[in-house]
Amino acid sequence: MHFILGGKNQGKLNWYLTRNHATIEDVADGETMALDVLPEKAVINHLHHWIFRMVQNNLDPVPLLEQYLQKYPDAVILCDEIGCGVIPMDRFERDWREQVGRILCEIAKSTPSVERVFCGVASEIKKK
Repeated sequence: MHFILGGKNQGKLNWYLTRNHATIEDVADGETMALDVLPEKAVINHLHHWIFRMVQNNLDPVPLLEQYLQKYPDAVILCDEIGCGVIPMDRFERDWREQVGRILCEIAKSTPSVERVFCGVASEIKKK
């Protein structure tokens, strides 16, 4: 697995597509992918949006994400870092951000490669 994170609109997806000679058609989008079936693509962009939609529908994203990572052990996960900003007043927003943070910690712990993209430039955070 490969994990890429960074702030909103920092060029994560463009960086990945350029580096890997991939196209947008190769990428599942967390904003629109189904909540009850595994995506058929080995790259997920906007993981945080998918988690938001799952939690909003009272679904636990962890089991489906675990199944996805078993199916695609070389998956690429792209996610916005949402935990470094202003703490929302809304309880749901706080709980969602906390859940995303926990999931990202588990992903980072279990993957050999973590990169942070800022202004379209990647920095390697973890490499085994």
